[in-house]
Amino acid sequence: MKKWTWSLADILDLEFFLSRDQELLNQGDKETPAERDRRIYLAVKDSCPQDDENGRRSCLLRRWLSARRAEFHEKTGDDLLPGRVFAELIRLCSWLFFLVSLVGGWGAALSYLAYAGKTPVNVATFLAIFVVSQLLVLTILLFFLVAGRLRTRPPLPLTYSLVRRAVFWLVSKMSRLTPESGPGRRLSQLSGNFHRFSDLYGPIVILPFFLLVQLAAIGFNLGVEAAILLKVVGTDVAFGWQSTLQPGAEAVFHLVRLIALPWSWALPAGIGYPTLAQIQGSQMVLKEGIYHLSTGALVSWWPFLCLCVAVYGLLPRLILYISGRIATTRLLRRLTFDAATHRQLLHRMITPRLSTTAAVEQKGEHKQAPAESEPESEPAQVVSGGGRALVLIADEIFSACPREEFAELARRRTGIQPGKYLVFDDPADDEDRVFTAIRQALGPDMDTVLILQEAWQPPIEEFFAFLDDLREVVGKKLLITILLIGKPAPHTLLTEVRDRDYTIWQQKVLAKGDPYLQCLRLLNP
Repeated sequence: MKKWTWSLADILDLEFFLSRDQELLNQGDKETPAERDRRIYLAVKDSCPQDDENGRRSCLLRRWLSARRAEFHEKTGDDLLPGRVFAELIRLCSWLFFLVSLVGGWGAALSYLAYAGKTPVNVATFLAIFVVSQLLVLTILLFFLVAGRLRTRPPLPLTYSLVRRAVFWLVSKMSRLTPESGPGRRLSQLSGNFHRFSDLYGPIVILPFFLLVQLAAIGFNLGVEAAILLKVVGTDVAFGWQSTLQPGAEAVFHLVRLIALPWSWALPAGIGYPTLAQIQGSQMVLKEGIYHLSTGALVSWWPFLCLCVAVYGLLPRLILYISGRIATTRLLRRLTFDAATHRQLLHRMITPRLSTTAAVEQKGEHKQAPAESEPESEPAQVVSGGGRALVLIADEIFSACPREEFAELARRRTGIQPGKYLVFDDPADDEDRVFTAIRQALGPDMDTVLILQEAWQPPIEEFFAFLDDLREVVGKKLLITILLIGKPAPHTLLTEVRDRDYTIWQQKVLAKGDPYLQCLRLLNP
């Protein structure tokens, strides 16, 4: 089944609206995000494929994004969203890079090809500046591309790593200079959001800049080609060769023929590259000047130079540009949308909302009519893959946790059925034992880890160090959900979370930048 088509602009807008929803969860709006998402789902569910899990997930999110864009335009009267801004900037930069490089290549080649009738243009130097230098850059680029693919890293691993490290370093330095509250906290969240975004879409975000570089190189080579043709057509230019090593004309001819191998089958010697006699007739000797050189031999080099720039400069850049476009399309098609925020959104969409009828007044008393619910939600595999969850509960609350009640609340809140339960103490006390038990409990049907946590207790660094170790144990893409509860009441452990406590935990989790880590309220979501 064909999946819905996505673009980088769509991804940026999707993340923008998901980020706005995180802020709206704590605000008393007319319509909660859950109610709005359910309304959108009921309007679009029949237009998405039913027999393809990944295709349906992608289609539902794409339909949701279209609805959010329409609502945003209706409320603000504007459709200036991050995706559109980024797309316009990339389009503008593409033209700018291409035109500037075109003029730069034209100017550089034109100045080098200046000929006053005394000294012919040195072919070897021209090739070194305009061809060999580009081949060296391409060789380095291809080396990192191949090395990154062999080591299962994303495309452009060096560029990708340098950009990520630079941003992380800058944000961390700035956050240390600002207080923990206010700007410091926002910078910490910015670092976490960038980390999360780069983990999910890193190669897709880097590729547009890779394409800009290729466009610039294409423009540069076209400028060089234009300069050569302009000088050949409009002026009298002589080309020659010389070397202190004094190689023989036959050796130079064999080297030229080897370089011309890609086109020599169609353009033989005398057309696509100089013949042996022409090479002999264009050899410059310092003490003899150029008067003994043949005019036909001096002008025989320009087709060879044009073809060298076209084959070894322009053509590889065209191939890389086309490959980059194809890679972008393939990466967008492979998006699984299985991160924590995507699953949370899909769960809100497919989960029916309970509604109650108006109160019925009878003998001075108000009675509430029975709750009415929508039909049952879709199968859980649309969100989570249909697996079960491993539940981790701290030792001090493990015995007080009502299993059946917790399992029902967790299933409603996450769409995932709790499976095995494990008790853990302070991880620092016996870390090996804790993680050994977790490894043994995880099975092929376990695709989520649920951690029951009291939100009234502050999020300490030891807990998040435990999460880092847990991530190494369970893998990069297994969902970890922290289910928050409030202070225990005399009659139950599972109580509502205060807004302030939830906000503190949420900000701390977002700062981690883990796309497969989330914290949710067990009650009153």
